[in-house]
Amino acid sequence: MESTYLLVGQSAFLINEQIKTYQDKFKLDQFNIVKLDALETEIEVINQELQTVSFFSDLKMVVIEHLDGLTRYDDKVLSTFYKYLESPSSDIVLILTITELPKDHNLGSYLEKYTFIETIQSLEGETLISYIRESFHKEGYQIEDKSIQLIIERTQNDLFSIHQEISKIKMYAYDEKIVFVEDVDLLVTRNLEDNIFSFSTAYLKGNIKSYMQIYDDLVTNKMPTITIFNHLFNTMHLIMQTKDLMEQGLNQKTLAEQLGVSSGRAYHLMKEAKLQSKKDLETLIHGLAKLDVEIKSGIKDEKLGFELLLLRRLA
Repeated sequence: MESTYLLVGQSAFLINEQIKTYQDKFKLDQFNIVKLDALETEIEVINQELQTVSFFSDLKMVVIEHLDGLTRYDDKVLSTFYKYLESPSSDIVLILTITELPKDHNLGSYLEKYTFIETIQSLEGETLISYIRESFHKEGYQIEDKSIQLIIERTQNDLFSIHQEISKIKMYAYDEKIVFVEDVDLLVTRNLEDNIFSFSTAYLKGNIKSYMQIYDDLVTNKMPTITIFNHLFNTMHLIMQTKDLMEQGLNQKTLAEQLGVSSGRAYHLMKEAKLQSKKDLETLIHGLAKLDVEIKSGIKDEKLGFELLLLRRLA
């Protein structure tokens, strides 16, 4: 029987569901499950956990999420972890999660050779629509496609949020068992903090339809234009700083210390910095800096000036 599993996929929700399947398979309760995040946990702590047996059972499960966080270490530091993969303990079920196998680090080779790899396909497009529709139909609810589309839009395709909202909608429509688009509009609201982060990400990608829609939501929820502007400006600067520090050879841990952010935040900044060219970032930052001066000097109206800048991404 396999004892080291690697779950590869983009959907944290579906990966979590698969972990529950393994938990049931090995008949383990929560007392015998340890969860670690490789983005936040030092390798010494991970190694120690893999040497510790359960006090409550003959078997324990160790789940290590975001395993690509370990690529911040070199092979020498990871040698003990590699040895564990080569000869895993029969007392531990090790489950590793990752979005994709590292291609430029030896960790990827060890994972391919010594783990049972299971690819978790994301739910997208028609598959996601069918999934949501079925979750209502199996309990006798009727729901229109436009209602489903609104659920997806409001939750930004996040399956954790989708399941929470489905439960809420079912309770609301329990008597009639019919879900109208007006019900979804009333019940499913967007999280402002998530939205402002998604706004910056969409702007960087040049996805004007997405970021203008999110911008409208933020403004509707009475978030000041200057707050949105400042968040975008600060995010651009952080990504540019990250790119510069990466060129200097700094790893994730040192970069986090330099920028004064968490290791998890540093991971996402590094991921975004790899996708952006320095020239494009400089152009975007220059445009934001110029607008900042024009707003402060009274040359341009804050809201109108910012919206015009957003629309110029079409060019």
